[in-house]
Amino acid sequence: MKKYKEIFSSEHTIYRLTTSSFDIKNFIAGVCKTFKTALDADKVIIVCKYVNSHPFIKAKLEDSHVDVTKGSISILSRREKEILNQEKAIFTGNRMVHMFVFSETLGAVYVKRNPGKSQFGEIEKRWFLSLCETATMGLKIFQLYNEEHKTVMNSIKALNNMLKQYDSTSYLHTKTVSKLIKVLGKELKLTQAELRSLEYASMLHDAGAIQLPSSLLTKHNLTHDEYKVIMKHPREGVELIKNLEFLKPAIPIILHHHERYNGTGYPAKLKKEQIPIGARVLAILDAFDAMYFGRPYKKKKDLLTIIEELKKERGKQFDPKIIDAFLKILQRKNIRKYLKSCF
Repeated sequence: MKKYKEIFSSEHTIYRLTTSSFDIKNFIAGVCKTFKTALDADKVIIVCKYVNSHPFIKAKLEDSHVDVTKGSISILSRREKEILNQEKAIFTGNRMVHMFVFSETLGAVYVKRNPGKSQFGEIEKRWFLSLCETATMGLKIFQLYNEEHKTVMNSIKALNNMLKQYDSTSYLHTKTVSKLIKVLGKELKLTQAELRSLEYASMLHDAGAIQLPSSLLTKHNLTHDEYKVIMKHPREGVELIKNLEFLKPAIPIILHHHERYNGTGYPAKLKKEQIPIGARVLAILDAFDAMYFGRPYKKKKDLLTIIEELKKERGKQFDPKIIDAFLKILQRKNIRKYLKSCF
């Protein structure tokens, strides 16, 4: 009875990985561990096809360590290539191989026990097949999610390009900002959902500018009334995207990325933790992008000057904790090297 409970628990673990993992590497590594625990295996290899932007992804678990690799077919051994090509289940005394199939072959799993251990029995084969079915469903869900994500990103990029043509003054350098979002997000321990919403918002943060007179967008000295018009653009941006279901989590970030930590920003004069964390992050990245790359109305600045400017606004315009985390990553050699390569 205890073993049956372990198998049911393993099924639930794969289901939980499917619903909580946004990273395919974490999902496959977790599935590897689940197969190992449930079947008392010494070695587990999972190979999947056509996931994300890589033709193959392989996870190998041996001695409690999981190594996950993405790449071309060259990451596969000759035997792994044969298994995928033959698309055939294999059951021997101490080895089991099975395909992940959902209308097409998504990949395969290989489990092995070392010599000296008891061989896999009939019941364990059935458990193995049951786990394979559950893992297959998870892989298919990831595949569908990735297809949807590509469609969403293509739609956002098309809208972003249209906005860029109308208003180049608020354009963020997407590739650089996306990189900084990932690095800063990791430092702040943001969830995958928060990172995804932040990435969407960074591409559409000033979408409302398309509703403003173009003459105001490049004007240096705005009158009080003109500035009041500019302050409407976050709400105008939200109006543009509010009916797009997949962008709803990004709405609070877009709406509040011009708030200031001390409560003097707009549109709602929120302060401190009242401001959504994504908006607090984007406010810093938006300011950094404007200073580092410059704008038609503003010359670019060197990194040391930017760091001093950001420090001055710590606790005023920007969240102190997020500024500290951002300044910390700006000290990293690999980040500085990356930023230099952006020109």
